[in-house]
Amino acid sequence: MFEPTLWGNSETVKVDYDRDEIKERILLQQPRFSELYLQRNHSIEYSGSFDLISNFRTYFGFDFKNPPKKLWPEIFKLSDEIANVIKPRYGITHGFWPVPTPWQSERDRLQKWMNFCSQPAPVTFGPCGPLGMGTRTYFSGDILNLFNKEIFENIPAKVTEMDWGGIRIDLVAKPWEADANELLDRWTIVMDYMEQYDVFAIPSFSKSKRSVSFNPNKAWERYLKQLQLSRQKGGE
Repeated sequence: MFEPTLWGNSETVKVDYDRDEIKERILLQQPRFSELYLQRNHSIEYSGSFDLISNFRTYFGFDFKNPPKKLWPEIFKLSDEIANVIKPRYGITHGFWPVPTPWQSERDRLQKWMNFCSQPAPVTFGPCGPLGMGTRTYFSGDILNLFNKEIFENIPAKVTEMDWGGIRIDLVAKPWEADANELLDRWTIVMDYMEQYDVFAIPSFSKSKRSVSFNPNKAWERYLKQLQLSRQKGGE
């Protein structure tokens, strides 16, 4: 159902998908590449990429283009299957509901914030840390270690401990059945709860009412300094 149709080692290279060829080229490092791009342009369309070299900024992300709602349960199932393999420190599966730009109301602003929180690209995650919650959010590894695990276990949402050691948090029990208003109401409650523990990056809303930027909180700043010191010691 979700098999790719095209692949490449950069955004500009697109050849017919062949799993065996990809595996062979990665093993032989011919051609040498550090990222893999996949795309499906039939029926259920998506595009995405992921890093082949593990580091602090390693990223895995896919964007489905208007999948029919009847397939949303399958996408969330796929999300769990992927998480079981890559074991994300911080990962999000989210449906992006349209928001007027510039936003026109307080709910529009919250919806815009929710959407920006659900795009944890390396350019923001590295310097700022976790941005916030999405419809489904995963935490594991150093992210959980930074804070008391009970903070996540007591979130007013559907919390599931995963076999691979992470925690999965769904805003509602069956997110594929919820509408935009229900998800936003629950997201607001969850974010209000998390605010007291300073887990997420600090948002800044543009005066033009078009975008949201982020800054690291004190916990993440300390964490980055510790990483830098450990790297310096490792290089001595």
